[in-house]
Amino acid sequence: MTQNKNLLLLKVSLLLFATVTLGYGLVYLFIPEIYVKSTGSEPIPPSWIRWSGGILISLGIGAIMVYRNPGKQGIFVKMSAIGTLIVGLTNLYEVFFESVGSVWYAIPPAIVNLLLSALLWISLKQSKAILWNEGE
Repeated sequence: MTQNKNLLLLKVSLLLFATVTLGYGLVYLFIPEIYVKSTGSEPIPPSWIRWSGGILISLGIGAIMVYRNPGKQGIFVKMSAIGTLIVGLTNLYEVFFESVGSVWYAIPPAIVNLLLSALLWISLKQSKAILWNEGE
């Protein structure tokens, strides 16, 4: 029962991660101009944002693949937890130490990424036996 509960938390965390990365990735890849305009930033070439959209989409697809078969996938979950932690912290840094058009464009992603990182870290610890195949 406990292993099923731990696996459920892992799967929920991976689905949330996939949703966030695929959502941002699709926007960055196909309509980056809308994101730049909505933040009030200076115009930049869309290719600077599009390449990150492709990477985010690949991370989302990877999360779906791990969701379907989590065995021996601890390194992907750990990398995702570290990545979301770094993104959340850099968004907070932007709010407190850099001048931005509106802090509301940095605060929600910071909160989402920090909560997602916490979920991934907790599920990484709870699902250790599955993700690292301990006890074989």
